[in-house]
Amino acid sequence: MELKITYVEGQNQLNEEELNGLKLTELTTYAEICTAEERGIAKTTAWVEKNYFKAEKIFTEAFLKEIHKRMLSEVWLWAGKFRLHNKNLGVDKIKISSELKQLMSNTRFWIEDESYTMDEIALRFAHRLMQIQPFPDGNARHAKIMANVILEHLLNSEIFTWGESITNPEKNREAFLDALRKADKGKMDDLLKFARS
Repeated sequence: MELKITYVEGQNQLNEEELNGLKLTELTTYAEICTAEERGIAKTTAWVEKNYFKAEKIFTEAFLKEIHKRMLSEVWLWAGKFRLHNKNLGVDKIKISSELKQLMSNTRFWIEDESYTMDEIALRFAHRLMQIQPFPDGNARHAKIMANVILEHLLNSEIFTWGESITNPEKNREAFLDALRKADKGKMDDLLKFARS
């Protein structure tokens, strides 16, 4: 059976090659895929909380890929691998590595220089990571975990809840996308409020 996905605003579209990377062929709906992905994300979050990481590990391509692989490797063959195709979102595929290196360098500087509050450092990192869109899918969820890694392991701060208080999934997504659009224009306040809601 061919897998059909209805995409919503703010979501990267998987091409045929990426869709063929589905490991669990018994999954036939997007809802089933999301449920399977959520199990991996929960395991990854628990793994992050049990371990301690230093900046030298966190700010590497290898660590970014490891987090993504842990999140989605039970579902997708391409988990933990940078995308090979340009998408409706994100930087050109050939710029992924250089953009990530710049982001990691900037974030180290923000921490050392105390350029922003702890929350804003983690949030700026996550926001830019979402703009880069290094992976075929799962980029927002990956960026949220990475922001929490930075807060917990480097800044000794409380992790973000990412809109947990908004119990309606559609309203949660709508609030998140609205806050992201404002952050794209340099206004981080709503994204910060959402991350702490």
